[in-house]
Parts: sequence; structure tokens; C-alpha cells
Amino acid sequence: MTPYYEQDGIVIYHGDCRDVLPKLEQVDSVVMDPPYDAITHAGARTSKGGTVHRQEIDFDPVGTDLWFVSPLLCLSRRWVVAFCALEQLASYQIAAGLPRYVRSGVWRRHSGPQFTGDRPAQAAEGIAIMHREGRKRWRRGGESGWWQAVVVNGPERVHPTQKPEALMSDIVADFSDMGETVLDPFMGSGTTLVAAKRLGRKAIGIELEEKYCEIAARRLSQGALDLFGEEAV
Repeated sequence: MTPYYEQDGIVIYHGDCRDVLPKLEQVDSVVMDPPYDAITHAGARTSKGGTVHRQEIDFDPVGTDLWFVSPLLCLSRRWVVAFCALEQLASYQIAAGLPRYVRSGVWRRHSGPQFTGDRPAQAAEGIAIMHREGRKRWRRGGESGWWQAVVVNGPERVHPTQKPEALMSDIVADFSDMGETVLDPFMGSGTTLVAAKRLGRKAIGIELEEKYCEIAARRLSQGALDLFGEEAV
């Protein structure tokens, strides 16, 4: 395979992860934000100029058959961590099975009030925390599996489901060690890879849409900025 981007231990492959994954060697951990379910995609909304609009998500949702879970649990030496809708956590539990499904975590979102005001705002998204069979170790000891960060909006938002860099940095730091390789098979705009680079990890990203490969490569090449405006290393 020819990488789309390769520098400083960070590699991007442009293609379908179903084609790329069988060609990869083992990685240490997987941190990913796969497509969510069809109901979540259909219900996505955004606000522009005080008017609520349907948010266009330019990739297909996944169903209950999470085909990628078992291959990734075989490919990873340690953790497989997947963001999902809260309603999908049971599907991930079924796909991984016990004891490989370890825990359901949450991302506590800070996104402001509900646009329409006629229902509760979305409070959290799910995090399916899985591990291949064997001894487990993570960097926060016995602390609870929840994280919080502000949703990405404005000009910094270059992908319809973009996760905050601070959030992905926390996840990468918690589920991998310095010098290890982190895989993101649904890379999007490359936030997982940016976080891995800053934290001294190696990383592999796979992305089907070339426009997002270009965005990720540009972010990595230019040196992404953290939330405090300091250049990432």
C-alpha cells in the first residue's frame, strides 16, 4: 500500500478500511469515531443565523451489524475504543461479546441549549470500551470512564461529526503509552492523529473520502494548534 501521507511516525491511507485493515500489522490501541446509526444521522441539526437546519452528514450510517469490531479486536494488542450514540452501546456489547466488552463510557458534551427549546439538549455520547482477551491496563487507574469537552463549532469545524481535539487527546493519553501505535480506521479530519502526534505516539489513519485525507494531512503538516494556541509537537 502507498500511504497518502507519512511523516514523523504518522501514516494516512486513503481507502476503505475493509480493504486496508487486512494489510496492516498489529497496533497497540484503536481509537475511532465510526459512523453512528441511521436515526442519529437523520436527526442531526445545526443552527446558522438563529435558524435551525438539518445537518448534512456526507457518509452512510452503520446498522446493528458492527462488522469492524471483531477484526479490530484481533488487530489491536490492547484497547479498542469507539464513540457512538448512547443507543448503540448495546450493539457494541453484542458485537464484541464478553469478556472483550469492558465498559460503557460517556462523553459529556458542552454544546449549549437545545435549538428548538421543545426537548432536552443532547447531554452525552457513548464510548464503547473494549479490549482483546487478556490482562488490561489503563493510565487512569480506577477512575470513572467519562470525559467532557466542548463541541467543535465555527470555522474550526471541518468535518460534520468532528470531535474536539482536547477530548481526543484525553482518550489517546488514557488508552495508550508513549511510543505506541494508535489506529483510527474512520479518521475523518484527523483529530486522533493530531492528538497522537502531540502526545508522542505513532498513528495510522484510514479515510474513505480524499477531501478529509487532505484536511488531515494539512493539519499534521502545518502543526495543529491546541486549545491554548500553542503549536503541537
